[in-house]
Amino acid sequence: MGLDHPHPRDKRTYLVFGVSLSCIWLYKLQHSLSMEILKTLWKSPIGPKTTHFWGPVFNWSLPIAAYVDRNKPPEQISGRMTGGLFLLNFVAVLCVYSALFMRFAWMVQPRNLHLLVCHAANETVQLYQFSRWVNAQGSSPQQKKEEPES
Repeated sequence: MGLDHPHPRDKRTYLVFGVSLSCIWLYKLQHSLSMEILKTLWKSPIGPKTTHFWGPVFNWSLPIAAYVDRNKPPEQISGRMTGGLFLLNFVAVLCVYSALFMRFAWMVQPRNLHLLVCHAANETVQLYQFSRWVNAQGSSPQQKKEEPES
């Protein structure tokens, strides 16, 4: 064989070697980038060393629980705890709580968008649960018995 025509195995060897080097380079690049991202997150003023991080993490249990309860019968929903109406002397516990903390998350420095999104999700599912409760109250058997028949 001459130098002009290398053996096909040599081409494959170069190809495999080139792909291997590319993969190693990409792995190192990805690893260094992910380590930089983790270092940045760790040193962040809202990182895992602060309550700005762990508060929202544990707070996600509220909207998750409300989402899981969406298939339960509406008679099991507590109107006072979920949303309530001020005119009927109910306390709008979870809806008011989430609305207040959405404002807090926006106003606090550093601004905590993780907490804001968590409470926006909670407000959404709590309002949905509250609408289910209101609809169930409007069609409850007790209310139908109290209405005079015409």
